[in-house]
Amino acid sequence: MASPQFEIAHRRWVFLNRWGWLIGMKITAKNLRKVMAKSPRSPLPEGATETRVEAGGVPAAWVVAKDADPAQRILYLHGGGYVAGSIDTHTALAGFLSEVTGMAVLVVDYRLAPEHMFPAAVDDADAAFEWMLANGPDGPGTATRSVAMGDSAGGGLALGTVLARKDRGASLPDKVVTLSAWADMTVSSATMQTRAKADLICRQDWLYDCAQLYVGDDRQNPYASPVFGDFNGFPPTLLQVGDAEVLLDDSRKVCEAGRAAGAHMVLEIWPEMLHDWHLMAPAVPEANAAIQEIADFLAEQA
Repeated sequence: MASPQFEIAHRRWVFLNRWGWLIGMKITAKNLRKVMAKSPRSPLPEGATETRVEAGGVPAAWVVAKDADPAQRILYLHGGGYVAGSIDTHTALAGFLSEVTGMAVLVVDYRLAPEHMFPAAVDDADAAFEWMLANGPDGPGTATRSVAMGDSAGGGLALGTVLARKDRGASLPDKVVTLSAWADMTVSSATMQTRAKADLICRQDWLYDCAQLYVGDDRQNPYASPVFGDFNGFPPTLLQVGDAEVLLDDSRKVCEAGRAAGAHMVLEIWPEMLHDWHLMAPAVPEANAAIQEIADFLAEQA
């Protein structure tokens, strides 16, 4: 059974949808950016810092908890359907991740569609990761451990970026973590229908429109739709997704493709959880528990 704190958040989403806050709204880049900019967010954990940088020419921010190791680094790619989201929308989550994992987090402000279509986001994430390997929050210095991570579209972007690096023989992160990943631009999985009523945040028509803005008709490109990728030689990966998400099958399909190719894939399906419930930390216990599971996965020896 979900926690009382989650039930309060869930009732809020039910109320907003009942009054058409999301259901009746036409999805455009402008509208989604406005919604995400107004979404409530928590402050950084006490003692955590945020420092803006240029990561390989890409705007980014180091978010570092007071006891985090600056040589252990997470590249974090925010969600927002490839058309919205920013450093600001995900700074707090990055702070909690840094605090719990003990790693420095680099949040990347990759270019967004429709102004910058695929592969601009992959190019930016790739450049930022390459920079992160040689630069930390204290300046130049080689990373002793690296992770690629992201939520929603950012989860798909993390997968796609690592696939692109693998395919050309570039250095790979030690591990990959995705949160409610959007990994299939065809938007055609069975859970688009079977979870449609349960999912209070994502809708198939929204995702289809965002995919059109991001990739146009190139919907099966594996760097945009990692479900179609070759995962042979892919790093160990943790996929967290809620059971109440239309994107549930995206994580399932990535897991299946990875395991078929011999990659180490850990799939966690969280009962009752909504899309991107991690953003509810620290107020919601399930969000805190999921972040702790991420820390435990990263602490395991590969």
